[in-house]
Amino acid sequence: MPLLLLAAAVGSVLAGRGVTRLFEVAASSSARPIVVTLAVAPVILACLVMAARAVGTRRGLRTRVRVAVVPAPSFDPSDEAVVRFGSGLSRSRRALRGLLDAPASAVGIEIGSDHDGRLTYALELPGRARRSLATAAGAYGEIDLRDTPDTPRERPTGTVARAELVLARPSREPLRVTGLDPDPLAGFARAIESLRCDQGDTATVTVSLLPVTPGKRRRLRRRLLRQARRSPSQTQARDLADELLDPPRQGPAPPGELVQRRIDRQALANKLGSSEPLFWIQVLASVSSPVPGRAKSGLDALLAAFDVFAGDNHFRVSGIRIPGIAFLGSDLPGRRGAFDRRVATGLFRPARRRLVTASEIAGLLKPPTVKCPAPNVVRSIGVIPAPPTALPTFTGQKKLLPLGRVASQQGERLVGVPLADTFFSYMAGRSRWGKTETAIGQFLHLARAGHGCFFLDPHEDAINKAKAYLAEQGLRDRIVEINLADPDRQPSWNLFAAAGRSPAEAQQQVDAVVDAFASTLRWDEHNTRALNLTTQAAQALVEIARQLPPQLAPTVFQIPTLLANDDWRAAAMPLMAAPTRQFFTDRFPRLADEAITPVTNLIDRLRVAPPVAALLGSPTSSYDIRAAMDRGQIVLACPGSGSTRDRLVANFLVYDLLHAALPPERRRPFYAFLDEVQTYDGASSGNLAALLEQTAKYGLRALLFNQNPERLTPATVNAVTTNRSHLITTALNAKAAGLIAREWGQAVKPEVIANLERYTAIGSVTLAGEITPPFLIRGIPVDELLPNAARPDLLPELETAIDDTAARKPVADTLASIDEHDQRILDHLLNHGPDGQRPATRQAIRPTR
Repeated sequence: MPLLLLAAAVGSVLAGRGVTRLFEVAASSSARPIVVTLAVAPVILACLVMAARAVGTRRGLRTRVRVAVVPAPSFDPSDEAVVRFGSGLSRSRRALRGLLDAPASAVGIEIGSDHDGRLTYALELPGRARRSLATAAGAYGEIDLRDTPDTPRERPTGTVARAELVLARPSREPLRVTGLDPDPLAGFARAIESLRCDQGDTATVTVSLLPVTPGKRRRLRRRLLRQARRSPSQTQARDLADELLDPPRQGPAPPGELVQRRIDRQALANKLGSSEPLFWIQVLASVSSPVPGRAKSGLDALLAAFDVFAGDNHFRVSGIRIPGIAFLGSDLPGRRGAFDRRVATGLFRPARRRLVTASEIAGLLKPPTVKCPAPNVVRSIGVIPAPPTALPTFTGQKKLLPLGRVASQQGERLVGVPLADTFFSYMAGRSRWGKTETAIGQFLHLARAGHGCFFLDPHEDAINKAKAYLAEQGLRDRIVEINLADPDRQPSWNLFAAAGRSPAEAQQQVDAVVDAFASTLRWDEHNTRALNLTTQAAQALVEIARQLPPQLAPTVFQIPTLLANDDWRAAAMPLMAAPTRQFFTDRFPRLADEAITPVTNLIDRLRVAPPVAALLGSPTSSYDIRAAMDRGQIVLACPGSGSTRDRLVANFLVYDLLHAALPPERRRPFYAFLDEVQTYDGASSGNLAALLEQTAKYGLRALLFNQNPERLTPATVNAVTTNRSHLITTALNAKAAGLIAREWGQAVKPEVIANLERYTAIGSVTLAGEITPPFLIRGIPVDELLPNAARPDLLPELETAIDDTAARKPVADTLASIDEHDQRILDHLLNHGPDGQRPATRQAIRPTR
């Protein structure tokens, strides 16, 4: 500031008659040093200002950021919204320091082409103005601001055609106000469509706008009005200025002059008669192509797109035309470097300084709208609300469930939701869109954090991937695995094992088996006979198991024996409770022989599969989900996904888990990840939905996954939408997307859900007891969520630990004893009758009917 005041003082001395006095003073030798100082000071000041401006500009150019602006398909702003957006862009220039870094403070609007020949729209501006841009974008609402990576731009290859456009006439004469319907960017889209981008053609139009500060804007308006009054070439403009400043003069005028005066008055009023923001403008266009001649024709097409703005003023190419010989423009060897530098860095240094208002360039101040019919436009899938700011950042906290990445004005971050708010979660979406990857990441985080977890994967791929992250010491000792894809080793699991179980727990065993059959075979109220027969058989075998030694407990393969072999059933009846015994003595004989077929056929299919038979055929159990829940173990289960037999095993696992969680004393949280949930959701009067609603009270936290919510029963869909803590979806078909959109109150349109990109999802979660609006989530791969956690080198040690924990044994050993188990039980019944009765006569089992 002192330097500026000194320069002003020197200027006042040198002005007017002070020059003569200065020479008189200079004649005195004693005053000569003062005169020299006063003469040199402005030069020093000018050098300092120029140096500061150069440094400020260089620094400003290094901090510029590029933001891709992607419109929604329904993007349709009003004229007022565009002007408001332009006003918001004025914040890119600082009021106090703007003089020093003005060449680096312009907002660059970049209209370009991608590799697919689509029109892209981006903004480049100073980094300090990034938040101001987000605020200004609020005038639109249906755009997506995406920060682009800070990577050097690709240099054009082949032939490059360049052109700088300037306003052909003085700034006081306005461009044509085109409006937004049709969209002025349609011409640019058509020009880009004519290029061969798949062969290396590129096109870029950069419109740089340097905002004019409010004080400068007022001074410029006054100056333009004075220029209009003094213009010697346009009497009409001079008269128009007088009319704007003074009352209109009286007296007749020629008709032609009146028409011209009205046109000029309207033009000048449009330019200077509003309070719209003003911008200095710089327009640079270039096209490159590996094919000679194609760049020039592509540039001509781009320049033609600017014709829509032609009115009292218009754009023309800057340069000198030598008629019939050449055009000396931006492609001259001496000017190419400066042109390319301005494009690459965002430097604002136009060939001619001209002013425009926001309305004049409204067609450039927004991305393509719905009024742009060109198909080659990069658009987003639609409008998605912003993520809640209260979402906690996930850095591996044990009390958070990882979700994925969300983007905000502060950038992208990995977020999670509190486990305290996680009771019941559902995620839908098509295959290979990241749904299973999300499930694996969440499961592994919880398991590694010490929580008890259950992961049911019908396809085995997820389990195999997860094992490498669970192989460390301290983790592998907690793992129990049931993998029916393994033909060699299986643990043992007797559905009717009663050792150490209370009568209430024994009843839950019966309910779990019946629910599994009903869900697998889609039994409902119309299948009462099959349901009752399965219930009575399961109840009888549980009662028999409670009175036999553990090594003689009946298994699921004794159901056909009980129903089809009269002698075996007669020997077992004394061990049944009175109601069960009465069923088999009074009502069962009245049933037709084929009544048992729906039950026995499916069990026969279990028996012919060696891994399944080995798992379910042992009288004792090494797998106990109740114990796993109490101990916080990690359960991996793969029942297979191909047949009805596999679905029955999967249902055995799920319903055993759900019923085991019911006792009120079991309240330790246990997280169950159930993929392909429609497999366990049969038409059995909403059993799955009812159990899910109840088990959440007792510590079971169910996380459900499947491809389509329409494949669930209505009862389960209602349970999902009513009681869920978190609801997340990747892409769905149109009908299913409509179902989820209705659940969210149309905050997201169905077409947005249907068009989600791979590895992205939309989710609504519970935070502090409140359900959030839906927001966009970008999936994170497991290897990024848990970096350096995979230990595939420890998989042999993991398998050894599972053998010990789950007591896996060779399949052949179990199969050898299954066929003899009926006879062993009968031998015991015949030789050890109930108290007070004589043992029955020993006899062999007769063939089943």
